[in-house]
Amino acid sequence: MIETAKKWINEHKGFVNYFLISCFVTVLDIAVSFGLEKCLVLFFEADASKAALAGNAAGVITGFIVQYFLCTKKVYAGSNAKTLIIFFLTWLLSLGLAEGIIYVVRTLIFKDADGVVYFLVGKAFSIVIPFFFTYFLRKALIPSKPDEKNEEKNVQEGAGNE
Repeated sequence: MIETAKKWINEHKGFVNYFLISCFVTVLDIAVSFGLEKCLVLFFEADASKAALAGNAAGVITGFIVQYFLCTKKVYAGSNAKTLIIFFLTWLLSLGLAEGIIYVVRTLIFKDADGVVYFLVGKAFSIVIPFFFTYFLRKALIPSKPDEKNEEKNVQEGAGNE
């Protein structure tokens, strides 16, 4: 089983790196959002709703920047203006998709019900669906690292020999 997992990870190295980076960025986003919101309320006596908006914006922007730099080092062939533009536009699409999912889940499915479970269900779908959408869209638009392409080619050739 461990060998199978290792083989799968090696065959899908770009996806695994993208997934791990996305998990890290999600934790970073939450930490920045929460930390800034609490700082603004406690130290600057900001209105809680305005502090939540500022914290969320800072978390999302920080996450985007960190994800771009990590992905251009570990997943994609490098950073250039075209990659940055594609990354930014796909991020905007993903953000819109996430907002739409939150709206559908919280408003249409759960009829504006309040509670942690409803929040978590909406949040989970708004993270998972845009993750896959963005990954596959970026994979189609941004060149992978050269070693990733060679590994995929070798795996495909090996599969044909069996």
